[in-house]
Amino acid sequence: MSNKTEDLPEFLPSSKNITIIITLTTLVLVTIIGNLIVLLAFIKESKLRKEAFNYFIFNLAITDFLVAITAMTFYTIDTVLGYWPFGPAMCAFWIYADYAMTFASVFTLTAISIDRFWSVTWPIHYRNNSTIKKTIIMIAIVWVCVFTIWTPPFIGDRLNHNEEYSCIWEPNENREFIIVVDVIGHYLPCSLMVISYIKVLAVMRKRGKIKPKNHVNVRSTRNEDYTNNTTVSSINSKIQDPTINTQNKLSNDTTKSHDKNVTNNQIVFVSSSQDYRPLASDQQTSTSSSQTSQRMQRENRWTNDTKDTTDEVKYNKSERKIFITLSYVVLSYLIFWFPFYVTWDIYAFHPDLVPPLLYTVMFWMTYINSTLNPIIYAYTNKDFRRSFWKIMRCKF
Repeated sequence: MSNKTEDLPEFLPSSKNITIIITLTTLVLVTIIGNLIVLLAFIKESKLRKEAFNYFIFNLAITDFLVAITAMTFYTIDTVLGYWPFGPAMCAFWIYADYAMTFASVFTLTAISIDRFWSVTWPIHYRNNSTIKKTIIMIAIVWVCVFTIWTPPFIGDRLNHNEEYSCIWEPNENREFIIVVDVIGHYLPCSLMVISYIKVLAVMRKRGKIKPKNHVNVRSTRNEDYTNNTTVSSINSKIQDPTINTQNKLSNDTTKSHDKNVTNNQIVFVSSSQDYRPLASDQQTSTSSSQTSQRMQRENRWTNDTKDTTDEVKYNKSERKIFITLSYVVLSYLIFWFPFYVTWDIYAFHPDLVPPLLYTVMFWMTYINSTLNPIIYAYTNKDFRRSFWKIMRCKF
């Protein structure tokens, strides 16, 4: 035991080591604080708890917060010292928490991608069936998958590899689990994210080519109503004598016909392609009532079309937000996780091709994803931003 202790690397307070300590400690603190603010905002703000999608963000913040206080904290110490100083029991806890929380984070991102795909592809079905209860069930499934997938490889590794001052789950020493962990823990989630993104992108482009007709209908309906009212007002003001009206009709025989309601001397003349015919008082009342009814129908149609246009604008904005969120999900995963798994696969079968420094850098890139998640998925949400300001100003 003493010989092993003497062989341990000695920590030197060099500028390089101090820079590493400051950088890694800053990452840990930013990750802890950022995700803690998300958790507090969700707990304190009742409005956030009424939207089902926010429960995914809440679960993502839990996993990333646990990644920061367990995996990132211990790995910072291990990286700076160059060895594991806490013994086998804490090593087992660290390895289990590290992979379990990172898997939970990845699976939550996958659930977010599927949820966004569902909301864009089948919006009506999504609005009718997306509930808080179902979201919580999906989150529970995420955690069941995490424990089911990771527990056997963890136990197998700890039974065969349990050294005093070394704490790492070596891919090249657990090749029997590599394919399972790779496929279920990485390639399947990555494929689901990319497929969801491509499908949402296709739907957005397809709908973007269709110009909304409500705007045209509203404008034409309103102009039609204005034209009809102007025509009637002009006739009422100009027509004073039936003889004059008949002469004007004869001189403009090619003019399009319009229904005219003339209240002068209690006589109404209705234009046609042939002549004007005086209406009786009961017919006059019926014509006036019919015009009033038509005008009310046009006004109601204009009101409904305006409401439909407003709803359409809101829905288009919602779709754009969904697309932006999904873009962040896919891009962040591909940038911070895909390089690690490529390195992981190479290291599992050809460890001599992967330098230790490269492996450490790739490992830390996956942690940085947990650092950025609060900014990407929560800080871009208007309701979360409002809650963050309340927390920072202590106004809860």
